[in-house]
Amino acid sequence: MKSLTSVRTARLVASLIAILGMFCFAVERALTKVCLMAKDGVQMGLNRYSNSFTGRFAAENFSDDKKLLDVLRQAKDLLPVADEALLVLFILSIVLFIVAAFGLAFPKQFCHMLVATKLLKWQDGIVLQDMKLSGTPSEGPRISDKLKELCGKIAAAAKKVQLKYWVFIGCSLAFVLVLVFGVRGCSTPSVFGGSQAVSEDLTGQTLYYIQAQKSFFAKTNKVGGPKSLQMPDSLVSDYFTYRVTGGKFTATLNKKVKDCPAGSRWSVSASTKGIFTLDLVLYRSAPKDTNCVFISPDFKNLGRK
Repeated sequence: MKSLTSVRTARLVASLIAILGMFCFAVERALTKVCLMAKDGVQMGLNRYSNSFTGRFAAENFSDDKKLLDVLRQAKDLLPVADEALLVLFILSIVLFIVAAFGLAFPKQFCHMLVATKLLKWQDGIVLQDMKLSGTPSEGPRISDKLKELCGKIAAAAKKVQLKYWVFIGCSLAFVLVLVFGVRGCSTPSVFGGSQAVSEDLTGQTLYYIQAQKSFFAKTNKVGGPKSLQMPDSLVSDYFTYRVTGGKFTATLNKKVKDCPAGSRWSVSASTKGIFTLDLVLYRSAPKDTNCVFISPDFKNLGRK
């Protein structure tokens, strides 16, 4: 096709490479989101089975939970491999963007490189004339074993490029790098494993105590302690220290979470009221510090339904 000169061919190939780079980058972005969700699920599951009394009880006594815990552990081992694969895909997309930018900015030199790597070959005299190489169209350029000469020609041609083209290619590469690294940097850590994991931890332990207390009261019309409720009197998780003393359950935050300070305390007190008919009364208390509300905004309504 005579209208497809060497410059146009180089720009076409560079455009296709740019499209491939965009595709790789889009796939990397999508898989990154999937991996983040997978990490969230794995972390939540492991926290449930390791930090929760009910979770540990289920993992030790129910076969389905044992299998699920094994799957979660295997998935956790595979996540670093997925991260490395995503990094390779990310670097590949950057390389493709840079190659495409070079091809669009320096089409003649890019065409030389394509021929030298045998990705393209000469066919028409028009191409030879545009590239100003010796030889006839039937013979083709003899550059397969002259890579050094090719590099010299590219360097000589680069010196003839006007300053404005260098500024253009430099700005283009800088824009691509800033855009790509900026978008990747905007991938914020998941809230799971952070404030959400703290909330799950607190909610799970509190609900277990409330349900255990309700069940014990329904059988005995009494408020139970840790032995009666079959609960440990003290339990330390990644986020809280739980204690059950008499008819009171307390959860103390071990470390600062966002603006909620360490030592913040949530509690549930159990008592009875009535003379002829006893009723169980559960009083829920949350920290007065408003910076801790986000951890369990509905704490005072836990177990009411």
